[in-house]
Amino acid sequence: MKGKTCCVTGHRDLPQNEINKIKAALEHEIDAAVTDGFTCFMSGFADGVDQYFAELVLERKQTNPALELIAVIPYRKRLDSLNKKTRTRELLEACADVVVIQEKYLPSVY
Repeated sequence: MKGKTCCVTGHRDLPQNEINKIKAALEHEIDAAVTDGFTCFMSGFADGVDQYFAELVLERKQTNPALELIAVIPYRKRLDSLNKKTRTRELLEACADVVVIQEKYLPSVY
């Protein structure tokens, strides 16, 4: 991992009528970060903002191969759960790296 790193965390439960506005704001911030020299992006892959962020970074990677996305997953069973869903499994497979913080869940992992 070289250069500047940008991490995100956000709400999971989002009002359906606000999702497009939230995605547009994320796009704006990601583009601003790239312009400012950020090349490494990290997501915890929680439902909602974290996954939208991951999708948007990977979209930009198609035209800017210098970008990388790293998944930072709090514990092993969460990774297993994410891999059961086609959408999140594909996102994880596109990541430069997948880091699992600890093997078992503990409240302090968050």
